[in-house]
Amino acid sequence: MGAADGRGEAAAMRAAVRRLSFGAAEEQREAAAEVAALARSDERRKRLLPELGVVPPLVAMLAGARLAAVAALLELARGTHRNKVHIVKAGLLKKLPQLMDDKDLARSQQLALLVLSISSLANTDFPLSASELLPFLVATLSADDVPADTKLPCLAALRNLSTKLEHVRDVVSSGAVHALLSLVLDKTASEAALSILGELAATSAAGKKAMEEDEAAPRALLEAMTWHGSARCQEHATYLVMVLTHGSRALRRQMRQLGVVQALLEVSLLGSPLAQRRAAKVLQWFKEEGQSRIRAHSGPRMEGASCHDGGGGQDAKDCRDTVDKIVKQSLDRNMKSILRRATASVDLTNVKLLVASSSSKSLPC
Repeated sequence: MGAADGRGEAAAMRAAVRRLSFGAAEEQREAAAEVAALARSDERRKRLLPELGVVPPLVAMLAGARLAAVAALLELARGTHRNKVHIVKAGLLKKLPQLMDDKDLARSQQLALLVLSISSLANTDFPLSASELLPFLVATLSADDVPADTKLPCLAALRNLSTKLEHVRDVVSSGAVHALLSLVLDKTASEAALSILGELAATSAAGKKAMEEDEAAPRALLEAMTWHGSARCQEHATYLVMVLTHGSRALRRQMRQLGVVQALLEVSLLGSPLAQRRAAKVLQWFKEEGQSRIRAHSGPRMEGASCHDGGGGQDAKDCRDTVDKIVKQSLDRNMKSILRRATASVDLTNVKLLVASSSSKSLPC
């Protein structure tokens, strides 16, 4: 009985292959659905089907019965490195530009999941061509009418590519940075987008430069820093602000005008421990920059206003020293005030917990 079942199963798979290769359009759709069911039902069948030649006709079907072909290819690709290689070698990536023209298919979750599955080859020794995947990913992430359940797999696929140094240059040059920045304000996709941006900023000077030059970056990162309900988004955004402002005086000035100092103060008081440390570091840079700017201008101003007595430079020097001392004292007082507020908020929380604990113990059982 077992041998008969095996022969029947093999015959069914061969028949499906014949219909895929030589059948009419409707027969091909039915055969693709049958292949998907066979691959889903048994791992051994999933490995055997590509050996019988189902992959090339399924990839060829992407010019016609696309949804059925994508569903079958997705089932074949799941969890099997060899099948993914078969699919790439059959020419799937070269078909992606054509698939992007099909609005319904390009916005379908199944195609995004298939691309995600194929992108995992980037983490293997297989020579995956990132330049063929990226146009589809960037176009999908940039489109306004693509649903979140399609964009999220595309973000995961982009993450797979971004983690490999040999693909980072292609990722940056593809326009992915701007697409990711546009998703920072989308709370369903922001954490993934910020995470990828952080990796690009850390591993690629070109990626960091692209973020510095993108007009959307300052406002998007500032907005993400204020999301106290999402610690991970806040941590990623604060990290990016730290990385980008460290090397760009122009960006620091722009972000200061947008109110970044106030946002950083809030994070330093209310954020997660990691976000607090990062915010404190950036605040220190702004503080030091402010001190330097005041030192650079306070001397001449004081000389012209009230420190000039026409007698020499010693009085002017003493006046500048006095101003520097006053500025330092003012900054120190502000910082101490911030620290007192932070300590008070922690102490108040502890008191509330203690009161609640004591009250609960005094209640009758």
